[in-house]
Amino acid sequence: MESGDYMKFSKLTKRESEIMSILWNTDSEMSAIDIMNASDGISLNTIQQTLQKLLKLNFIHISGVGMHKKSLTRLFRPSVDEADYISAFISKSAFAKLASNFIEQVNNEEALEELSELIVRKREELKD
Repeated sequence: MESGDYMKFSKLTKRESEIMSILWNTDSEMSAIDIMNASDGISLNTIQQTLQKLLKLNFIHISGVGMHKKSLTRLFRPSVDEADYISAFISKSAFAKLASNFIEQVNNEEALEELSELIVRKREELKD
């Protein structure tokens, strides 16, 4: 997503956030049952209702169809990146403070090198 092109995100409810967090923290597509098994006791009915709302809000999409026992089930993936969602609610001054704080706390040369490369790429992009 380009800087300044952020979607107007609706703020997620606690339940929506819980389900999105489960989806954001996995590399594979998940069914409602997979989400239920990964959750802290959210009922399947609640998950299905929440998935329908997240579909309408375009936070998730149906990425395929899978099998659970002998039934077909829809598989879901996030349509919105977690960082893009969080970024939509952070002011520019807070961005700078967060970046500064992150840099101060990093004790990993690899992470600092990655940040440096991102900065160089962004500078090149801005020149064009």
